[in-house]
Amino acid sequence: MRILIIGGGIGGLCLAQGLKKQGVEDVAVFERDESAAFRGQGYRISLKEDGTRALRACLPQELFELTAATAIKTVSRMLFMDDRLRPKFDKPVPGGFDDTAFGVNRLTLREILLTGLDDMVGFGRVFESYAVRPDGRVEARFADGGVEVGDLLVGADGTNSAVRRQLLPDAALDDLGGFIYGRTPMPAPWLPAELDDTFNRMTAPDGTAMSVVTCRAREPYEQAVARLAPHARLTPVPDYLAWMVTPAGGVPSGDGETLRAHALNVLEGWPATVRRVVAEADAAATFPVRLRSALPVDPWHEPAVTLMGDAIHTMSPGRGEGANVTLRDARELRDAITGGDKAYYEYEMLQYGFAAVKASREQPFMRR
Repeated sequence: MRILIIGGGIGGLCLAQGLKKQGVEDVAVFERDESAAFRGQGYRISLKEDGTRALRACLPQELFELTAATAIKTVSRMLFMDDRLRPKFDKPVPGGFDDTAFGVNRLTLREILLTGLDDMVGFGRVFESYAVRPDGRVEARFADGGVEVGDLLVGADGTNSAVRRQLLPDAALDDLGGFIYGRTPMPAPWLPAELDDTFNRMTAPDGTAMSVVTCRAREPYEQAVARLAPHARLTPVPDYLAWMVTPAGGVPSGDGETLRAHALNVLEGWPATVRRVVAEADAAATFPVRLRSALPVDPWHEPAVTLMGDAIHTMSPGRGEGANVTLRDARELRDAITGGDKAYYEYEMLQYGFAAVKASREQPFMRR
């Protein structure tokens, strides 16, 4: 049985790792980007129990341990404030490291998931369409003119999934706006105490909001790789401040410098040290994040094609569930492929996936 996975994000790669772990070697992953680091890899991912359980099930033990070792240190407080840094909600976060729930850098997780899959993953392959043949097998067609044939095509190609557009042409997404994401190098000795070692959110009366998260590694990357998985190739990620600015009037288009300038403009009148977080950010690592929320769909009846992750149930980041549900999909689909029950995977995935979509939309954090 040959499995074709469209999309080399964390979901598609976790599925490939899980299939390989179960002895399914005839797997091909097709990723449109030229490399894992081709474009901005988004904000940190908060792994919860569903996500870490899936990674444990799908990864070799040393790669799961490497994921935990390269995690981001847990912050000590959750703090919600107004735009003058006056607290509205302040709650301590339990100390200590828990390997069932931790934060990771998206690029780091993707590089770990790529480890050992060199023969399975093809970069620069832009999927265009599929066709189911009379014998039940499926052809995947690519922009370079290439055609690949398999027994199952998995759409793991994200929110703007080309696989979903063909399989479920009536599937719809709600646009929830967006925010500007950026990174500012550390150390930053001028950072207000309220923004250091906290997960925070500041909100102005006009609805403009900003969050700043300190992202410090638990262990130096080189040390963790040498100790646990010398064959892994990870890009070192220096400590940084991750920040998100949600303009009341929406997010414009433009390059990183344009977006950083816009973020500074909407923060006019905020404390100088808060604006400095944006002023000292790396413009090349500043980009827009569009928030969309999938509307429920009915089960489909195509034995040769399925969907997973954001390709079917993209959701707002209000509860930090998107990546975790995607990783759960990878584990559940791996088990369905090896157990021969794809239809059951699809039924279950639509239930828990859209329950998470609904809960994420209702999160007060997202509704300000």
